[in-house]
Amino acid sequence: MAEDGSVGIGEGWSDQGKIAAFFDHLQQVSGWLLQQRCDDIDPIHATMFSSPSRLPWVAPAVGSAIDIALWDLRARRRVTPLHRLLGSTTGVVEVYASGGLYADGKFLNDLAAEMHGYAAEGFTAVKMKIGALPMADDLARVSVVRDAIGSGHRLMVDAVGQLSRATAPAWIDGLARLGVHAIQAPLPEGDIDGMAALQARGPLTVVAQEREHDPMVFRALIEQQAVGMLQFNPGLAGGVTGARALTAMANAAAIPVTLQCYSTAVMQAACWHIGAALPGVQSVENHQFHDSLNQALQPEMAIVREGQLRLGDQPGLGIDPALFDGSVPGPGTLERVFASSN
Repeated sequence: MAEDGSVGIGEGWSDQGKIAAFFDHLQQVSGWLLQQRCDDIDPIHATMFSSPSRLPWVAPAVGSAIDIALWDLRARRRVTPLHRLLGSTTGVVEVYASGGLYADGKFLNDLAAEMHGYAAEGFTAVKMKIGALPMADDLARVSVVRDAIGSGHRLMVDAVGQLSRATAPAWIDGLARLGVHAIQAPLPEGDIDGMAALQARGPLTVVAQEREHDPMVFRALIEQQAVGMLQFNPGLAGGVTGARALTAMANAAAIPVTLQCYSTAVMQAACWHIGAALPGVQSVENHQFHDSLNQALQPEMAIVREGQLRLGDQPGLGIDPALFDGSVPGPGTLERVFASSN
């Protein structure tokens, strides 16, 4: 909380099985953080992102949450939406519906109805999971989704790193025949050379990688031409400050950006504002399963028309901090972050 009573909220990614490490680290750095000026976002980001932590992802995740909170606070104090503070003139962001998960008792007709529903809601692009079933079975799932959403809608798949260099080409050819245009995480995260080969081979665009936080790895993905679209999660890859740097890096290589999001409404709103403002961000994931705290969003944020969402004029992220009482709802990664100015 700043001296004038303004509050910023942020959220960071977490390995759910090790979430305690996130909050332990936040507690460790809170004393130092409260001695900083809330307008000193860049030096705070640099210190937080490089601070030592028990697990490699923890310091970047906590630093990302704090960075988002500081940007939210800055925009609130200036009584302007975050997207406008970042340079947006329209407040419009391209979004896609992310669903098509596996579930016991979920049959092909259920999957088709789910994905058709997203198209009916106004989404012009959708993403679904693949890779957990034999190729023929998963291609059958993709086929029914293609029929359900129609040929005019873009279809992406997320293989969650389940394919291999040997098997991926056959999968990709089968997916391309069904009108899929992009594949997320076709190979395990560390296989940059393998992804570069798939991107060069085509015909699908390779998208990666959502669980990364190291800027040097993102640079390697770009320089080795391992992706046709750079993906990152602002809740792990540096918040707003990190998003600006990564997007600029991708822009310099003429590689479009897509923002990954599967957290609560706080992270979803942050991704929307970033996506609406930063050049080169082609799309933002709207997760249809991980949708906690959606009641905190402004009503207009739930309306998608022709694949676009129009953000409102509410200050900051557009989420009222008063809705949170300081508790963390459920097992998610939300933390209310207070920034103090001297």
